[in-house]
Amino acid sequence: MAKSITIAALRKHLENAKAKISLEKSTLLNLNPLKDTFSREEYVFAYIRAERVGMRAINRRLGEIDWLPMKIDPRSEILDEGRSSLKRWIVNTLKKQPDSDEFGNDFIHAIARSGLAYGWDSPTMIKLMIRVANLFRDLSCLIGLLYYCNWLEENKIETAYITDPENLNRTAEEITALIQSPEIYRYLCAKEQDHEENIKRRKSPAQLTKKQPPQLRVIENTQFYDPYRPDPAMV
Repeated sequence: MAKSITIAALRKHLENAKAKISLEKSTLLNLNPLKDTFSREEYVFAYIRAERVGMRAINRRLGEIDWLPMKIDPRSEILDEGRSSLKRWIVNTLKKQPDSDEFGNDFIHAIARSGLAYGWDSPTMIKLMIRVANLFRDLSCLIGLLYYCNWLEENKIETAYITDPENLNRTAEEITALIQSPEIYRYLCAKEQDHEENIKRRKSPAQLTKKQPPQLRVIENTQFYDPYRPDPAMV
């Protein structure tokens, strides 16, 4: 059941979620280190395969949150670099564990190492790809929720009803539904109307009253004495 929570309290849950995401990232990136005798050529093929299957898993998971106002673009994170750094690494004589400092993306490196260690169709490999895809989804939800919190605070909305603040995906759904609800629309319309009325009240009466041009009414004064008009009694 959803419970009322302040936006300030929600931010604290988001800070906890950020720490969990950071820990999960560190855990994933340190799994399955390569043996010193690894083959560079074999690893390059494994990396390219990991890139393909990893992107497929990540995009599938991100497709579930298309309703978010913003999310991570995995292509820019993973594919924008090109192959030049990979080619330089192949001919490098130093036997160094490959990571993003050498070429590519660290999550794809983690998938490549898992594929080499356990096989590409193994349950361990599949579980790892799901964890990587979930991390991209959760990070996108975190970014979206931080954006929503800023928006809510700017519009003087201090509380929301959330079922489980620790569940990023569900919380993002519920906050999105709140912001798109008719109640919020009516609230914003009323707020805008109040703002306009406050502006009017701050203006002086002279600014609010439209000045009208003077209107003169001409009447005949029958008692007016005209010295140049003959007196009827004298005529």
